[in-house]
Amino acid sequence: MPVDTPDNSEIKVTKFDDDGNEIVEDEEKTDDLEVTDEGEDDAKTEKKEPEMKTITKQVWDWELINEIKAIWLRDPSDITEEEYNGFYKTITKDAENPIAYTHFTAEGEIDFKAILYIPGTAPFDLFENYYQKSSALKLYVRRVLITDSFDELMPKYLSFVKGVVDSDDLPLNVSREQLQQLKMIKVMSKKLVRKTIEMIKDMAEEGIEEDNEEEDDEAEDDAEEVAEDDDQEGEEA
Repeated sequence: MPVDTPDNSEIKVTKFDDDGNEIVEDEEKTDDLEVTDEGEDDAKTEKKEPEMKTITKQVWDWELINEIKAIWLRDPSDITEEEYNGFYKTITKDAENPIAYTHFTAEGEIDFKAILYIPGTAPFDLFENYYQKSSALKLYVRRVLITDSFDELMPKYLSFVKGVVDSDDLPLNVSREQLQQLKMIKVMSKKLVRKTIEMIKDMAEEGIEEDNEEEDDEAEDDAEEVAEDDDQEGEEA
């Protein structure tokens, strides 16, 4: 006779407490504890941390090396003759002092400052290669040297005049050819020529005055000699 064997999977264990109450426990009880990967927790923690940025700043420490102001920018009344002569020798490499100079500021269509010199001795090649000579003036724009021989500033018959010209009105970033075509250059040239001729006229007038003074001195000496001769003749008589 077959015997029914109980299914162990359906067996429940019944327990009673001290008061006779039934306590039922399920054998298939699972743990609700959530297991997490430590690596994932570390990654989440790292994401929560604020991002750090590195900012690089450049600080420039400027030092003024040359405190001397350009001589042509200074007031002429504050400049001594020795300073003018020294500046002339610096830009020309000439050992002698100039015979005359003029320092002026021009205003109008174009503003510029200039110092012009007439050398004490005429250049040995003054009349050689006349048509190939260029101006001996140094052209500055905002204290930046553009060229030290610019033909458009002075005519060839005044090529012996030396000096500097500085203007804030001229453009810096232009070629030599473009600079020659500027109307302002022609205006500057006219003013420079006029100032040079005035300087030469002043030299001529000073020369005439000196000649007249020498003639007056000679006339006085002659008169004194004649008077002395007359006195001697009177004494002999």
